[in-house]
Amino acid sequence: RNILSFLSNVISISYKGEIYLYIKALSENEKMELKERSKKIKDLQDKGICFGCYNFETGDIFPGEGLIIYEDDKVRCQFEKFPRATGQTTIVAKEHYEDISEMPLELGTHILKISNAIIKLHKEIIGAEKVYMCTLCDGKRNHLHFSLFPRLKGESICFKNFVKEDCILMDYSEEVELYKKRMKELV
Repeated sequence: RNILSFLSNVISISYKGEIYLYIKALSENEKMELKERSKKIKDLQDKGICFGCYNFETGDIFPGEGLIIYEDDKVRCQFEKFPRATGQTTIVAKEHYEDISEMPLELGTHILKISNAIIKLHKEIIGAEKVYMCTLCDGKRNHLHFSLFPRLKGESICFKNFVKEDCILMDYSEEVELYKKRMKELV
């Protein structure tokens, strides 16, 4: 019964060899945690405080929790704890820029290089057929970041991958270590 109950909450399972990365529907506690994170971001924005810069100082909005797969002096890349797609990855600029229009060309080139490596790994490790990249820096005070949304075999094509319900990433520790190792090789 426990296994059947668990499987009824699993939204998608991806695999390549013996590596598993999956997401499930949010529990009530997880929904509350996500709601609190959204409220904290809005409160900071209302006060004119950048939530990205605040997070780099405190780590309490997007805690690493073993989700960081790559970091250097310019960017941090991590799996999204509450993804809309299996393997959703966020790439955050360490310096503050409101949006892509303020981003220096050199940083953009660096982000594309890092994104290209992660996209290759999404295809290699979780079997993504395509990976969509977007930046949605919106609101009163924002911080430049990009999201990568892998599309797995059998999933809807196009914009539907951006509007899926939030889920929670589970059992990602092996994948994080694998991504970290492979990123060192690729970058």
